Amino acid sequence: MIKVETAIDPQTGEQFRCVFDTQSNLPVEPIQRFLNYCHKRGLAANTVSTYAYRLVDFWRWLEYKVLDWTEIGLDELADFVNWYLLGGEVEVISQEVGEKVSKRSPRTVNQAVTAIQELYSFHALEGRIDQKRFTKLAHGRGKRGGFLRGIVKSNPQQRKRIKLKQPKAFPGCLKDEEVVRLVEACKTYRDRLILMLLRETGIRRGELLGLHLEDVENLDVNGRIRIVRRSNPNQAWAKGTEREIPILNNMKNVQQTFEAYLLEEYPPQAEQLEHGMLFVNLEGKNIGHPMSATRLNKLFDQLYSRTGIKAHPHLLRHTMATRMLQSGYLDGYVQQLLGHKSITTTKDIYSHILDQMTLETYLQSESD
Repeated sequence: MIKVETAIDPQTGEQFRCVFDTQSNLPVEPIQRFLNYCHKRGLAANTVSTYAYRLVDFWRWLEYKVLDWTEIGLDELADFVNWYLLGGEVEVISQEVGEKVSKRSPRTVNQAVTAIQELYSFHALEGRIDQKRFTKLAHGRGKRGGFLRGIVKSNPQQRKRIKLKQPKAFPGCLKDEEVVRLVEACKTYRDRLILMLLRETGIRRGELLGLHLEDVENLDVNGRIRIVRRSNPNQAWAKGTEREIPILNNMKNVQQTFEAYLLEEYPPQAEQLEHGMLFVNLEGKNIGHPMSATRLNKLFDQLYSRTGIKAHPHLLRHTMATRMLQSGYLDGYVQQLLGHKSITTTKDIYSHILDQMTLETYLQSESD
């Protein structure tokens, strides 16, 4: 039996994921070597954690099937996907049965497939598995691809890929009056600024917590913030592209709240620690230390108890994008602000809004 544990680096104090065999009390070497590589690359902690848990499930399947991880091909992976989709209780299912009794969402299964893909790609590049066994065609001839991006058995022109279609579901957004109620329920300028920046810029949680004072040095002048990918003491990580984001709405209120936070609340302990982070703890034994994701989540729990409005950072991100698209901003511009690497991502998430806008434009033209 194998399981995921959390370890702490004694030198840096950073947390990282370890996968152990409970019988031998030793790390599962192929997984752990890959996770160490992900950690060194600076991948987000949540991403590494997801990889760990999905690979543990895959390894348990290997044990169940008595398979060597170096001998896995496309057929075996297809068996795993079917097995995993139904919670690991059956091996082969039809599409009709799968729709009725599936115990894992397509998103979770695709996460597992991605984790496996990255694991095998890493070990293939490191020379620990036979490159010839895993023919990679997803990016064309002569270019590197992942193990699961394309494995062919006969015709090299046939590209095979295992991926379940995920149902599109709009993540939702908040009403403008709900955002106002949340901001008004905040008890500090820091918390008000957090809500405002999330709503007006659409940045991710990791990007918000990873802001440094130098990233907002022009906020009170031209209403812009910078998103920079760097290692931070609170493990916050900017997932998207580096970019500069303007405050397009409520800029004066954001600037006034920003100035009040720095002048009236920003603790001197933060300056003494010299970490340069924008959002810090305002009280307690860790006063002045960078604000953590746990503390941010607690803020939204507190706001829920005060207002009855269930919100989270990503919901405010979707709110910002939805309102911009509804206001007529080009989807390409919204893509840049959100930090999506591909316009396809933006269109896929907000397809219903774009479709609705197209329909409204058509109806308007018909009535003119």
